[in-house]
Amino acid sequence: MILHMIYTCHIAHQCGDFKPSIISIIGRILSFFMSWFFFKGGMMHKENTSKDIIRKSTKRLLVPYLIFLVIGIMLNILFLKLEHTPLNISQFFKGEIALILSTSTVWPTAAIWFLLSLYFARITFNLLYQKIHPLIISVLFAFASYIVYIIYYHGWSYELHFMGYNSHIQFPQFYIGNICHGLSLYSLGYYLKEKQFNKIVFIIASIMFVIKFFIPAGIDFRANLSSGTNFILAVLYGMAGCIVINNIFRKYLNHKIEYMTYIGSNSMVYYLIHYPVMYTTANFYLKYKDFDFWSAFFILSTVVTISIILAEWIFRHKKLQFIVGG
Repeated sequence: MILHMIYTCHIAHQCGDFKPSIISIIGRILSFFMSWFFFKGGMMHKENTSKDIIRKSTKRLLVPYLIFLVIGIMLNILFLKLEHTPLNISQFFKGEIALILSTSTVWPTAAIWFLLSLYFARITFNLLYQKIHPLIISVLFAFASYIVYIIYYHGWSYELHFMGYNSHIQFPQFYIGNICHGLSLYSLGYYLKEKQFNKIVFIIASIMFVIKFFIPAGIDFRANLSSGTNFILAVLYGMAGCIVINNIFRKYLNHKIEYMTYIGSNSMVYYLIHYPVMYTTANFYLKYKDFDFWSAFFILSTVVTISIILAEWIFRHKKLQFIVGG
């Protein structure tokens, strides 16, 4: 899932609108990958006090989020300087803060939105699940994410006005929506931790998984938008994909695979590093060249791969591990 996100989602997207058939096929099959990250979190949830879950989640998720938020802002300043663009500090920071309030991220480190959403999903679930049945939590927050989508889709949201800076990003389709959606999947993952391997549950999920190839529906998880397709179907397809892939791995690959285990254990480093490296390379090299898709894809993939391998080695240092949630 993490490799799919890095290479066939983010890097492929940076290479232009054209998507080769192999990229499109992989994307269609693994379209549930963001749902799976939240679902997996619920499967691994362990009972804890609110104080303990906040402490652990802050270290693991919030600290890296804040650090890379600052890195993203610094990169934006660097980009403006390198392009010799006049920098109005006051206007610049108003714009950055407005963007953060709207989307919870800035563009050079855009992928970090997930950390904040998972942070709130984990803490909220820990507060609720002993009082409310996890399945009810899942249904309620799936419905809440749909309401957020409807609010935006029908134009009932409003533009953010911040200290004289007008943001053209409308509330509340971004993090309010994806936190609700993420919490729904987190709760479902907890509830279905073992139940998902029931034959009936697997059959129903498999039917839904097959249907998506005939009635397509997808969702931009970050923006909580279904890109003109059916929102409810997109959410159900995401849930079905989580169950199907977990059943396949339980039945056919239920053993330690060293290479995959290594990637999984270092996935936070890959996740945090790949986007700023990709974004910087794309904006300061690729955009000045006339590359076809595969040439651009090869260059970006090579740069990102080298960078995440080096970063994994650098962040083994104990004094640096806090940067990536260690």
